[in-house]
Amino acid sequence: MKYQLLMCVISVLSFSSCTYVTAQKGKTRVVDVSSEDEMEGTGTSSSDVKVMAERMAREIASLEWPMEGMKPRIAVLPIENQTRFRVDPKLLQNKLVRDLVAFARGKVMFLGRDSENSVMKERVLKRSGVYDMGKETKSMAGADYLLKGEMRSLSKASREGVSDYIVYSFTLVDAETAAILWAGDYETKKVGSVGVVYQ
Repeated sequence: MKYQLLMCVISVLSFSSCTYVTAQKGKTRVVDVSSEDEMEGTGTSSSDVKVMAERMAREIASLEWPMEGMKPRIAVLPIENQTRFRVDPKLLQNKLVRDLVAFARGKVMFLGRDSENSVMKERVLKRSGVYDMGKETKSMAGADYLLKGEMRSLSKASREGVSDYIVYSFTLVDAETAAILWAGDYETKKVGSVGVVYQ
């Protein structure tokens, strides 16, 4: 009798489990990255990343550069995340760099500062004869300007819900004088009743 009861319980649990998994799989769908999802989070969303990167890139690409006749060189520094959200700053930086390259159309040179270690290893191997020389230079390209970015937020929470005001700030700094050539912000403010875990 106990054995039959046990088998019955296992069968019911197995059926419930299978039904649940099927229902969950049926809810998965592809959405436009520019659209807001239904998760109700108050932090950074895919649409924020897309709009912010495109707006900043357009503004920087349309600047009138003080150095006439020369292609300005910009080093894009890692973006600092000072918000309470667990957001990968490299995601923002990569999207920004891609849009910068696209909108600048060769008028500006962007330097990969996060690739310096790989470049140095390649240079050592070429100069030691392991690889052929290819293009040889005495030194790596120096930056005329540094593009700095950071995320900061003002967050509030109560029994009614949460509110997050996030500012993505960018500054283009002269690498010789520290003078600011350009500054731009992208702001969001979101209010929600449910907390979402960002990963």
